[in-house]
Amino acid sequence: MDDNNNQTQQGRKRGLTSVALQWLAEKMRRTERIKEELERGTYQVDSSKIAEAILNGDAQPKQ
Repeated sequence: MDDNNNQTQQGRKRGLTSVALQWLAEKMRRTERIKEELERGTYQVDSSKIAEAILNGDAQPKQ
């Protein structure tokens, strides 16, 4: 039998739809949390993440 192949598979594979839905749900939760923090005046920008994004070229200017 192919025991080696069975050992390399960990857990159940999820379909692309469930992964996309999980990503979307997390993005919506994060957006809602940020909106609430903005309304309360408690939101703080993580300047190190912004600097890292700029240095990595992740920040693209809007046209």
